Amino acid sequence: MVTLLLFSLPIGMAALIGLLGKGHAFPFLPRRLQPGTPIVYRVLESSRRPGRHAYQIASAAHGDSYLTNRYWRVEEVRPDGSIVARTPLMEQQILRPDDPNLRRANFLDRLRYAARFPYSV
Repeated sequence: MVTLLLFSLPIGMAALIGLLGKGHAFPFLPRRLQPGTPIVYRVLESSRRPGRHAYQIASAAHGDSYLTNRYWRVEEVRPDGSIVARTPLMEQQILRPDDPNLRRANFLDRLRYAARFPYSV
C-alpha cells in the first residue's frame, strides 16, 4: 500500500502542476497560440489521385475533392492577432486566428506526426 502511494504521488503532483501551470486559473479554457506551438491546418484540395493522407473524399467533375492536413508551427503572433506559421519547407503562411481550418495540434498529432512539424522557430 505504501509502495503504491509512493509511486502515485509524483504522478499526481505532475498532473496537478500541468493543470494549474502556465498561469491559467482555468486550464480547460482554450489558450492563445504562442510561438513554437505546433498547429494543424486543414486544406481542401482536388486531384485525380488523392494521396494516402486524404480524407472526406468526394467525386467531382475533374477528379476528386478531398481534405488533407498540413502540419505547421507558429512562428509569430502579431499585435492584430494574425498568426505567422512556418511550413516544413520553411515558408511563411499568414493565418487569421478565427480560421475554422486552424487548430492546435493535440497530443496524438504531435506524437504521430512529429517529423512533419518544422523544427526551427
